[in-house]
Amino acid sequence: SSGINAEYGEFQTFQHYFKQINLSTIMEGLRVGFLGSGNMCQAVAGGLIASGTVPASNITCSARSEGGLAVVRAMGMNTTLDNGEVVRNSRVVFLAVKPHILPGVLKEVAEFVTEDHLLVSVANMVTNKQIEDIVGKKVGVMRTLPNTPCKVRSGVVVAYPGTYCTPAQSDLCTKLMSPLGLFSILPSEPLIDVASGLCGSSPAFLFMMVDAMADAGVRMGLPRGIAQNLAAKTMEGSAKMVLEGGEHPIQLANNVCSPGGTTIEGVYTLNRAGFKGTVMDAIITACEKTQGKPQTYNR
Repeated sequence: SSGINAEYGEFQTFQHYFKQINLSTIMEGLRVGFLGSGNMCQAVAGGLIASGTVPASNITCSARSEGGLAVVRAMGMNTTLDNGEVVRNSRVVFLAVKPHILPGVLKEVAEFVTEDHLLVSVANMVTNKQIEDIVGKKVGVMRTLPNTPCKVRSGVVVAYPGTYCTPAQSDLCTKLMSPLGLFSILPSEPLIDVASGLCGSSPAFLFMMVDAMADAGVRMGLPRGIAQNLAAKTMEGSAKMVLEGGEHPIQLANNVCSPGGTTIEGVYTLNRAGFKGTVMDAIITACEKTQGKPQTYNR
């Protein structure tokens, strides 16, 4: 029995080794395409290039006009106005156009899509099944939601595989997107709509928070550049403590509050203004927008 277990353990080790070798072979010379060259393309492609995962020379982006390609061309990527060229020349194709444009683009390139392709959607509010139905082939689809901080490799990417997405394709997507930040495959596809508000929209809210903190610093006499850097770095460090420290965020907040001190005075002001409820409402309304639910602004 122990001999069998040992042999099984060796087999598992071999499987893992073979899987890594196979994935490394796939990654070597992998050609990646982006249908769309806007902010999300720039964030994801920028992260792939900065991390060394895929060189810029192996990435091709398309857009409807030359003007839309200027930024990605400056990043060193190949560019084209032909969406079909992107699909023909790539093994992994990121669907990075606006959700309302995506169906038309998919119909345009469907004839060039094969079962060897992996389609990675970064289009919000478009399901795996919708993409599979439009393409009309048993092609691997991975619905993802990256946020814009992926561009600086501190982002969040949540994902869910489609019906025909193989384990090898899931591994490939993980390999591509993990260097961009925290990568998670969710238990179900509808949870991506929830993550849309929590992770996709919230960078805008946090940018607003940094701006408000910087304005307060300026109001009290700090130069704007210094105030903005102090605010942003404080937010970065606080987030790192949550991720790495293991303590609950409220406990971390309590640790800063001395009895009768300055911090508890500020916390009191935020609580009187309904800070937590306002933040929750912002996330919830963003989620409900993604889910197509009626907006309930007056909660």
